[in-house]
Amino acid sequence: MAETITAADGPRLIGQLKEQGLLPDSYRCVYAAGSLVRGWGNATSDLDLYVVTDDPFVLEGESDFHPVSLEPDRVGVAVPQFGALRGDVEYWATGQFDQLMAKISWEEYRSGRDTGATVSQIERDCLVKLQHAVALDGADWLAERRRQLADSAFGRTIAARSLDLADTFAEDALGQLGSGDPESALLTAKLAFGYAADALLAHHGEYGITAKWRSRKYRAAAPTVLPFERYWEIETMRTYDPEDPGRWIEDVIGCVRRVSMEVEV
Repeated sequence: MAETITAADGPRLIGQLKEQGLLPDSYRCVYAAGSLVRGWGNATSDLDLYVVTDDPFVLEGESDFHPVSLEPDRVGVAVPQFGALRGDVEYWATGQFDQLMAKISWEEYRSGRDTGATVSQIERDCLVKLQHAVALDGADWLAERRRQLADSAFGRTIAARSLDLADTFAEDALGQLGSGDPESALLTAKLAFGYAADALLAHHGEYGITAKWRSRKYRAAAPTVLPFERYWEIETMRTYDPEDPGRWIEDVIGCVRRVSMEVEV
C-alpha cells in the first residue's frame, strides 16, 4: 500500500516542483488527484498533479502535451520523479477550466447536444479526478471548482451516455443469443453490464469512465439496487455455466434493465 497524499504534503511537493523547474512563478492552484489521494495507491501508482495558471504555462526545452478540445488546444505534461513516486504533472489554464465547466453545464445538457461526445478523454479524466482532488496550494480556487463540478450536469451526462450504451449492448446481446451465437452474446452482455455499472455509479456521485477503479468506486457508492456482492458475482462471472450460457446472459440483461429503471437521466 502506497502513501496517501494529503494537503500536508503540499510544502514538500511544491518545493520539489520548484527544484526541478516545473513550477511557474505565478499560479492559481496546485492540486493532487487520483488513486494516491483516495488511498487506493500501490507501488506502481503515479502521483497526479495539476498546476493551474491564468496564462498558459510553457515548459522550457522538450516537453510533452495532451491535446484537448479547448482553447488553447493542449495541456503541457511533465513526468518528474518525487522520490520513489513517478509524477504526472499537467498544466492547465483557468480559461480551459472555464470552457470545461461550460461544456458540462445544465444548459448544454438540456439543449440535447451530446456533451459526452464533445468532452475529450483527457478532459473527462481531469473532471473525474477533480471530484476528489486535494489542494497543495490555492485551496479556495479548488474548492470553488469542485463546487461547480458538483452542481454541474457532469454526473448526469456520464449516466445518460453509459445507459444508452448499456441498453444498446443489451439488445445486441439478446439478438446474438437468439441467433445461436452465445459466445458473442456473452461478451456483449459483459459490455452492457459494465456500462450499466458506470451509470449507476454516476447516479450515486462516483464518476468513472473505465473499469480500472470500478470495484473501489462501487464499494464507496454502495448502491442498494445492485449491492456490491451481487455486482461482484456478475463482474467475476461466478455463476456462469458454460453448459447453459443463456441463463447467465439473460440474468445479466435483467440486472442492466433494473439499473436503467433506477438511474435518472
